[in-house]
Amino acid sequence: MSKKFASLAGLAMAFGLLFGLGNPIAVNADQGTTPYQTLSTHDRLVNEISLRHQSGYLYDGSSENGGYRWFENGNPYTGFRFYMGTYYWFVNGVRQNAGWRYAWGYTYWTDNSGRAVQGDYLVNGRAYYFGSNGTYYMRGGSNGYLNLGQGWRWYNNGYTYTGFRNYMGAYYYFTDGWRKENAWVSEWGNRYYVGSDGRSVQGWQNIGGANYYFGDNGTFYQREAPAAPTNNRGQGLIKGSRNGIYHVPGGRWYDKTTDVVQWFETEQDARNAGYRPSRNG
Repeated sequence: MSKKFASLAGLAMAFGLLFGLGNPIAVNADQGTTPYQTLSTHDRLVNEISLRHQSGYLYDGSSENGGYRWFENGNPYTGFRFYMGTYYWFVNGVRQNAGWRYAWGYTYWTDNSGRAVQGDYLVNGRAYYFGSNGTYYMRGGSNGYLNLGQGWRWYNNGYTYTGFRNYMGAYYYFTDGWRKENAWVSEWGNRYYVGSDGRSVQGWQNIGGANYYFGDNGTFYQREAPAAPTNNRGQGLIKGSRNGIYHVPGGRWYDKTTDVVQWFETEQDARNAGYRPSRNG
């Protein structure tokens, strides 16, 4: 078929489609001309979209994507396109669902509905961070205490973490990302205990009926208790008064408290005996 004839046939088809004139001819460079009425519904729609150089998410009667595909200037499109408030990835016009995508030198992930994700997102067991400013590209593994649909877990570079982490002003211990509670844990060659709130404890603690000492300098590990200072009668220096309040050396009322019922070596001993601390020392 001559170029001139093909050009005229295409022109005739375009006019027929646009103005309803006669039976247009579908032009195919490899197979010559095909009577338009013999084409399938899908092929007719694709021909119309192509001739009109249409763009967007258009119905073409295909079996994929509910009959819709993304076209750019009449051609099925591959890549990202913004639609209904978010970005979707298309291959030959067909929307793709869960999978990694690569564009503009960056890496993206689209979820089961085909949307590009952002924020922290779990992919095949690893957590990734995709930003929060509408750019959607992957920055690396996620970090911190996150709930990604499996409960709160601690992640380090995208992987669930085992060990101590400081969070909200206290130290917590995590095993495979899960926070431990009411448990002994070992780290750095020392033993620690985390209570019912998950926090590592310090000072004197009664655990399972036995008393343990975990220091008072923010190191939290279990150790032998230091010898308590005593007065000249061999008694501890903490005063337990008749009104059920104990006073420590240096406290405002320590020297003025003379109605001492008991002397204690540690504040924990005073608490164990039922005394409460003085509000002013």
